[in-house]
Amino acid sequence: MLEGGGLLAAYAVTSFIAAITPGPAVFYIASHALSGSRKALAGAIIGMNLTNALWYVLVGTGLIALFHHFPTLFMVMRVAGIAYLLWLSVETWRHPAHGAQAQRKKAKGFFASFAGGVAMQASNPKALVYFTIFLPPFLDIERPVALQLLHLAMVGIGIEVIVLITYGMLIEKFGRSSMSAHSGRWIARISGAILIVIAGAMALSLLA
Repeated sequence: MLEGGGLLAAYAVTSFIAAITPGPAVFYIASHALSGSRKALAGAIIGMNLTNALWYVLVGTGLIALFHHFPTLFMVMRVAGIAYLLWLSVETWRHPAHGAQAQRKKAKGFFASFAGGVAMQASNPKALVYFTIFLPPFLDIERPVALQLLHLAMVGIGIEVIVLITYGMLIEKFGRSSMSAHSGRWIARISGAILIVIAGAMALSLLA
């Protein structure tokens, strides 16, 4: 049964896979990396992840209230989260993204890119659904929920920052070739397979 450190480790792996799989955040970072402005790149990364931190706080507050007042509904959300993880793994395998969406932008300053990163994450309608459904399966109901949410936020944001910095450096050095369709397909297939294993293990842990 996954619990405590096992759940945190599973979340770390899942967050890493979500971060390395090319999507809107990666393409946004890529566009700034292609512009050659490291200030813009830093602003975009900081802006996006400060907004992610806000999502953790907002969604976490709601989940804590749900856990204390509606435990049955909280359990339903955990099951829904595992189902979402399974769906995400299949979609990642079947429909890999590619680097064609990364367009070179005119170089911007730190604050303009920061504001753009905040706006992109804050206006993303999928973010609320993602955090609300994605977090509950990784929470151990036998342990303090608030502390676990803090740990999940630290791990998730830390991994996101490291991955986006790495992407930015690679794209800055090697250009669009570092985000080829071929590499995107392999990342997606490997990521999808790992996500299926994690989702299966978490489903079994609920039945144990």
